Amino acid sequence: MIPAKPAGAYRVLHTADWHLGKCLGELSREEEHARFLEFLLGTILDGDIDALIVAGDVFDSANPPQSALGQYYDFLARLYQASACSVVIVAGNHDSPALLESPRDVLRTLRATIVGRALDDPIVLLPDRESARLAVAAIPFLRDRDLRSGQMGQGEDAIRGALVAGIARRYADAGERVAGLGLPALATGHLTVLGSAVADSEREIHVGGLGSVGTQMFPEVFDYVALGHLHRPQACGGKESVRYSGSPIPLSFSEAGDTKAVRVLDFDHRGLLGQRGIEIPLARRLVQLRAKRADLEKVMAAPIGAGGELRTWVEVLVEDPLSGENLLERVRELAEGKDFDVVRIVCETGVTLSGVSEAEAAVAEEDLMGDPLKVFGLRLDREPGLEAGEREELEMAFQEIWNRYQEGDEA
Repeated sequence: MIPAKPAGAYRVLHTADWHLGKCLGELSREEEHARFLEFLLGTILDGDIDALIVAGDVFDSANPPQSALGQYYDFLARLYQASACSVVIVAGNHDSPALLESPRDVLRTLRATIVGRALDDPIVLLPDRESARLAVAAIPFLRDRDLRSGQMGQGEDAIRGALVAGIARRYADAGERVAGLGLPALATGHLTVLGSAVADSEREIHVGGLGSVGTQMFPEVFDYVALGHLHRPQACGGKESVRYSGSPIPLSFSEAGDTKAVRVLDFDHRGLLGQRGIEIPLARRLVQLRAKRADLEKVMAAPIGAGGELRTWVEVLVEDPLSGENLLERVRELAEGKDFDVVRIVCETGVTLSGVSEAEAAVAEEDLMGDPLKVFGLRLDREPGLEAGEREELEMAFQEIWNRYQEGDEA
């Protein structure tokens, strides 16, 4: 239920981490995303939303499929036709800044401001400069090159210090720019806040998690900090005004129990009047079933409950599979005639001869092919005699190459 907008308020909707184009293995999430975008459009219209903020990871990869691009552009066009809502979208670590910004001038005519790369002056005035009601510091995912100049032989502490100092400097500069405007202020961010709850589907932003920050990093001048990257809706560090909206659909089985939401914020000239989460209807349930081999039949026979308009997808985790058994065939037999589909089976049996656990080997294909940094890390795991310092330098170099590729730069 969307509350009535207070008289004279400027209403903002905060969302993030759409991950359009995401697959679970080879299974498309397109229908789930389509239903979310319908919900989002309806919420904006019914809730009299003045501005939509998307805090990064619009797409799941730097080169999203055409179907994902179509969903994105179609939504922005429909929103423009149906309302006067302004839009601010910043890039996340999954997004290609170059791809997001390539139609920037065209999208500006649809009242959409797109920020792919970090700007010296990130302040966007909404709805426009002539009748400004809200100042937005549109800060996208900050890549290593935005935060520090790499030096050979730097240790973990030096890298962490440079990254955190770089992030702090960006937000401090933005805070100084909005301080004298006499407007309520909102900042975006696509990063990791220390102490926040994470899920399996989130890609490490900076090597070793060295770019994680505390809430004190955000100047008090910002009435609200709209975060993206972590997929569970949550306030950070006990601060209700520093929040992740979370992803709109469960992106991995580790998010199976999450309640997904968007955040609605009301501002007036004094600042943030109030906020609340609006639950997103669940289109498809993801369910984890864990069992010992002896209990598998009983666990598979138990009802898993209803939920979602689309068929439920189930992951089965077997703790002690029988040696030589065709477990896939057995689980398929047990699932026959059920109102759910088993889409993944994980055998938790420790380490195989390849050096990778069977549980790791069963991780969905997209968890690897969609994450070159993870693939490179696995490759380094198998390199004998690699010193910690050498590994760190290789990881930093590879991340820089990958960042350049995502941004469309020439090597």
